[in-house]
Amino acid sequence: MRLPYDDVHLIADPLYGYLRITLSRAGEIAEPDVIDNPWVQRLKRIHQLQSSWWVFPTAEHSRFSHSLGTMHLAGQLARQVYPTLAEVESGTPSLALVEETLRMAGLLHDLGHGPFSHFCDEEYLLPVFGVDHEQISQRLIVEELGPLLAELRRSPSGPFASGEAVDPQHVAFLVRAEESETVPRWVRLLHRALSGAVTVDNLDYVRRDAQMCGVGLGPIDVDRLIYYTFCTDEGLTFHKRALSSLRAFLNARFYMYENVYFHRIGHAIDLHLREIFRPTLELVLPASPLEDPGVYRRLTEWSLFTTVESWLDEPFQSLRRELAEEWQSIIHRHVKYSMVYEHHVERQQPLPAARDLTREEFRAAIVRNLPPGSRDVEFVVDIASQDPRPLNPFVGPKRLPVYDPATDRIEEQLLTGILEFVPAKAHLYRVFAVGREHERELALAARAALGEIEPQSPTNL
Repeated sequence: MRLPYDDVHLIADPLYGYLRITLSRAGEIAEPDVIDNPWVQRLKRIHQLQSSWWVFPTAEHSRFSHSLGTMHLAGQLARQVYPTLAEVESGTPSLALVEETLRMAGLLHDLGHGPFSHFCDEEYLLPVFGVDHEQISQRLIVEELGPLLAELRRSPSGPFASGEAVDPQHVAFLVRAEESETVPRWVRLLHRALSGAVTVDNLDYVRRDAQMCGVGLGPIDVDRLIYYTFCTDEGLTFHKRALSSLRAFLNARFYMYENVYFHRIGHAIDLHLREIFRPTLELVLPASPLEDPGVYRRLTEWSLFTTVESWLDEPFQSLRRELAEEWQSIIHRHVKYSMVYEHHVERQQPLPAARDLTREEFRAAIVRNLPPGSRDVEFVVDIASQDPRPLNPFVGPKRLPVYDPATDRIEEQLLTGILEFVPAKAHLYRVFAVGREHERELALAARAALGEIEPQSPTNL
């Protein structure tokens, strides 16, 4: 007797109870072969939260657990939208192949992350090599995992139709949707699954990060959001009945940015890390991950910590020894900077003509407003910005179409109504200093730089 348990295995997960994955039959490639690949297992050694795990003691979860959760939601979404997708696009293949293509995109979307994730992109990969983790993920999906993906023949829902196979190029496209004439329409219609403000990616990480940090959120009804998602000629579309859940999710995501991702101590650690990250990576990753993927595969947070700790044995006053000592301060939470000023700005309406201050402009304005005797004080500025709603929810790749059954059309005013309750843009202007001796002077100068108060004369300070 062949039982279903021979084909599908369960993985326990704190959010979803159990995740289903296909099991290998004799001589067959199945999902565990992809999950156990060294590139995917490497994600276990990269924290999901780049610095917040130093702030929230229980936030020890990894990119790997998040990727499994994203895979699960991607499959759930595929099964929900498949009937309308097949109706809109006659060339749509079997449910099993659509499901597996989306599941693999969910599993592998973070494959190219380096240590400290987005921080690595911003501070090293982009400025030095001109690539980010999504581009690296796409290359790895096609070249490193492509042969495995092409051998898959089943999803948890069942076998593919005869002659069907997962195309690694389709998986790579879903990770980063770009203009392509070679990708079939059914794949392009699904691009919002992983691109935009409401995706299976952020539906997983917002809830997972909150749970692992011990942060309480309001209700996020993922099941309702997925149930009221279907496919139109515009691609993935929300039904009007999803709007309340959509608004709740966008606000919950905003809450996580304000209280976890932009936490003052986490950003203080980032500021210290910014001073040593690039010179460290220049030593351990001299070539682009696209040119030398083997070195990049071995580079994780675990390996980086081990490497920099070994530099403590280097001679005094050597670059490696100096970097190692700074790394020890960060690793052991001897935070160099303290926040001495913070100003929160929220905009309810986008202002296309407005230009926000850069870090350099903010710092220069503070220096101008400091009393002459304090202008050599050591401080750094940080501007944490977040777009709680899509940058342009009505056009382009960030569009969020909402369908009204009363008119049988996509109605923009439905989305406009809920966006009134979600800020269009939020900034946290912060000043960090080494010590608090000049906290008052820096705070007053920062307030003047932002126009909160009139510039003060030296005698007034």
